[in-house]
Amino acid sequence: MANGSSWSVLLMLAAFATAAVPAGAMALDVKKDEKDKLKACERRMCETIVKKAPATGEVGCALTKTWARKSLKETSEESKKVDWTFGDARCSVDLKVSRALIVTALSAPTVKLELPQHQVSCEIERDKEIDRVHFMLGPKVRFENGQAKQVWINLKKVEGPAAIKAMATTLAKLEDTVGLFQGSLTKAINKFIAEQCPKAVKGE
Repeated sequence: MANGSSWSVLLMLAAFATAAVPAGAMALDVKKDEKDKLKACERRMCETIVKKAPATGEVGCALTKTWARKSLKETSEESKKVDWTFGDARCSVDLKVSRALIVTALSAPTVKLELPQHQVSCEIERDKEIDRVHFMLGPKVRFENGQAKQVWINLKKVEGPAAIKAMATTLAKLEDTVGLFQGSLTKAINKFIAEQCPKAVKGE
């Protein structure tokens, strides 16, 4: 879901912590198998979303996503809500989501999907060095008739440099109280469900 495709709810929401700065060569190169693993996870999750079945077991994926500083800066400028002052970023998560949660969220008239807490580990370029940051979060999404209507980051803990920790905590609180990114988050989730998943299942 993040970046408009396979990050799922978790990494899309984790991306609030990685927006970016001036253009230049990437300090963090995209890993060789990164795209393939994202695509494979997307397909597994999308099969459950499109078929609304099975309602047993879980979707599990070890995912990594790397953002170039240039593309992230452009994203932050478009939002006009985040002034990121760092560089490239890479985040990883061992994603585990119950299929029953997905099926219920898409089938019930109204439901709040509560993901279990996950640790998202990130490497963020800052002053030509790489800082390591760990986020513990359990995102929540309220669905109505199969569409996302409201999102909560539900950030529980941040471990890392003070500047990054302060920014992440502030953004998460703003999102959960005043809906700083509600429009873009719900739009991305709904686009993933309605447009991208049918294509992913078909292998497009």
